[in-house]
Amino acid sequence: MNQVSDYLNILEESLTKKAALLQALLEASNRQSELAGEEGFDLDAFEDTMDQKEALLQQLEELDEGFDSVFQKVEAEVKANKDSYKDSIQALQQWIRKCTDLGVEIQATEERNKAKLALKFAEQQREIREVKTSSKVATTYYKSMSNKHSEDSYFMDQKK
Repeated sequence: MNQVSDYLNILEESLTKKAALLQALLEASNRQSELAGEEGFDLDAFEDTMDQKEALLQQLEELDEGFDSVFQKVEAEVKANKDSYKDSIQALQQWIRKCTDLGVEIQATEERNKAKLALKFAEQQREIREVKTSSKVATTYYKSMSNKHSEDSYFMDQKK
């Protein structure tokens, strides 16, 4: 029974760390949202935030794997003696709820970020298209103007 209590404490610590990581992930997502909403899009800062989020997600995956392996060790004992571990189970349930709430909030933030980025990239594509069109028009104009002089002189020579 003492060993099961130790395992339950480990599970609670794992969920505490997971909540902290999810909070950090939410903050990184909020930073991305701010970056996507700014007038001048800073791609380097955005990529740095993406790298931070990737590292946090890797840590979350490792925590989840550890949680699952520890939970498998105590699952049968805890289910068999629910009353003995009632306080620990309730504490774990609270942490799980907190982690779930953070996960939902992160997911909503990510959806908003996705929409903002889609608009930002569409705007940048439009600007690129305008620059290409302007460049093409200018090139065509300069070509026609440079050829116009030679054509004018050709016609002038013809008339003589």
